[in-house]
Amino acid sequence: MLGHSGYRVSRICFGSLTMGPLCAALSLEEGAALLNEAFALGINFIDTAEQYANYPYIRKALDAYSDADKVVIATKTFAETDIQASWAIEDARMALRRDKIDIFLLHEIRNEADFAQRAGAWKLLNSMKNVGVIGAVGLSTHSAAVVSWAAQREDIDIIHCMLNKPGIGILDGDCQSMLTAIRMAKEAGKGVYTMKALGGGALMRQAREALDWAFSRPEPDAIALGCKDMAELHTNVNWLLGLPAPEAEQIKKLQRKIVFDKDPKCHGCGACVKRCASGAMHLDENQQASWDESKCVYCGYCIAACPWFCLSFC
Repeated sequence: MLGHSGYRVSRICFGSLTMGPLCAALSLEEGAALLNEAFALGINFIDTAEQYANYPYIRKALDAYSDADKVVIATKTFAETDIQASWAIEDARMALRRDKIDIFLLHEIRNEADFAQRAGAWKLLNSMKNVGVIGAVGLSTHSAAVVSWAAQREDIDIIHCMLNKPGIGILDGDCQSMLTAIRMAKEAGKGVYTMKALGGGALMRQAREALDWAFSRPEPDAIALGCKDMAELHTNVNWLLGLPAPEAEQIKKLQRKIVFDKDPKCHGCGACVKRCASGAMHLDENQQASWDESKCVYCGYCIAACPWFCLSFC
């Protein structure tokens, strides 16, 4: 059970960012097939977001799935105002062909001031929950302090937060501080599902150890894992079940890198710097974008922010 939300979800949540246009850019058919395989393996929980631009993948997969109404979808928005939130909700409903969105979150809340700035959107999400258009509301965050604060708010149902063994990407603390915050949230009846168990790819060389640790933690209700192909999907599920995972050998255990294209080259606009919540991007002395790998959480948002398409993952 996902807290007191009433939703019963699989231990693995399908993190859909990785397969979409910000990362692997699978074809519509490939993405839908991957989701349908996840459903066949028992996964009934999908994490997505307005910015991921992958609603068509989910819709195509659901159209081919006989138990589509049993799939729980959590989506997120960066909306600040009620009007922006209204557009985000209607976009999700139309794109997914669903009258009701199961879970709607404010995306990437950094602190209480950030949440306050988005009060209009939050009010709208709650009003839509009250009339049955949304099932549960909450927020996503990389901050342990935000999780602790959110645990005390009665109007927050769901928390989606960063958690991995070495604490990569946690903005204001370490793994233990995040676990403490999650325990507070669970005691308050919140549904909690975590992200970045592999540090956004930074822990791929220790993938089995990192996922075994994540699966063993009693605090979160579910763990969102991104995957871009069948080998990763089968490996994640098999490792969860304690089964052999022959497909694991097909997965590249390499650190992911941000690549700066030479054509077109960086224009020095700073859009990626402004978008990066982790402080991993900055402009150097030549006004060219530069990447600090130690701070990166591999979310891919800088890639989406670049108006010149100068950035990519490899």
